[in-house]
Amino acid sequence: MNWQTTTANLFARLTIKQMMRRDVSVPSMRRAIGALERLFPRRPADCEVGRDHPLPDCEAEWVRPRELPADRVLLHFPGGAYVVRFPNLERALVGRICHAAHARGRIVFYRLAPEHPFPAGHDDGVAAYRQLLDLDIAPGRIFLSGMSAGGGLALGVLLAIRDRGWPLPAGAIAMSPLTNLTETHQGASRVTNARSDAVLSLAHGHQLRDMYVGGNAELYGHPYVSPVFGDYHDVPPVLFQVGSTEVMLDDSRQAAERIRATGGSAEVEIWEGMPHGWQAMPFLPDGTLAVERIADFMRMHAP
Repeated sequence: MNWQTTTANLFARLTIKQMMRRDVSVPSMRRAIGALERLFPRRPADCEVGRDHPLPDCEAEWVRPRELPADRVLLHFPGGAYVVRFPNLERALVGRICHAAHARGRIVFYRLAPEHPFPAGHDDGVAAYRQLLDLDIAPGRIFLSGMSAGGGLALGVLLAIRDRGWPLPAGAIAMSPLTNLTETHQGASRVTNARSDAVLSLAHGHQLRDMYVGGNAELYGHPYVSPVFGDYHDVPPVLFQVGSTEVMLDDSRQAAERIRATGGSAEVEIWEGMPHGWQAMPFLPDGTLAVERIADFMRMHAP
């Protein structure tokens, strides 16, 4: 492990993981994350950020690389356990992916719990995809993507698109996705990686989960909430990236197995020792490599 990764793991362990271990309120979490966000620029390098084509119920932004062809579209859903968000970090990540893949990015800042429990955020994601189709963007040039909770949302939106009979995107990218909110069938990594995960703690995971479903336990196993239980017939290829020490390692493995079991194509990249969200850390060599792999996936499935 290089010194950059060691430093990133230590910083995350002393900041984000410590915050997640404490029983803090959602407003306190949002304030603390707002302070961390100052480490990232508000606008990604060499990109324009626009708010044209607003969505009816949530904010959304375009991230357009300057002076580059951009004939692919990345429809991206941010992470944050469905209750917080890192807009600067997510813009920077999307900007880097779009530069590498010659794409435009569309970031959907879907409504958050507890103010707006499921299906509000999910509906925002579906509406954002419908908007791209209505703008006459070819579905075969669109990729869904998301990190952490946003990765789970991307998979749930993919299932909803298929269920509605709409034209399907070219593929999906799930970065350390949260795919299982149920008590049962959770992977062993939730236990075995509890200490080694430098970023996430599940100490108060039940509270965050309950906020997302509005206290309705019957929703935990819904495939749009826990896409590990989805039926993935006829879906396009999905790329998973996850770190070997993450508590949600098995969320990716098991979702990929489910996709393959129902006839779909899924690739799981397990990155040794990488912290949750490393793709968004431009100072990590493996962060740059992961972004390049995502760009390769996009070029492969939308030449």
